[in-house]
Amino acid sequence: MVKDPVCGMEVDETKSEFESHYGGKSYFFCSDECLEKFEENPEHYIANAA
Repeated sequence: MVKDPVCGMEVDETKSEFESHYGGKSYFFCSDECLEKFEENPEHYIANAA
């Protein structure tokens, strides 16, 4: 399980339909909405997740 970097929800990366690649890393999301928000401004969510 990993955390959705947008909403913080736990996501099973083996089952998630929502994935984005940024900076050589894969990110997984609970929904299409969170994926879209991330892709609009990935640096914002990566910085806040750290």
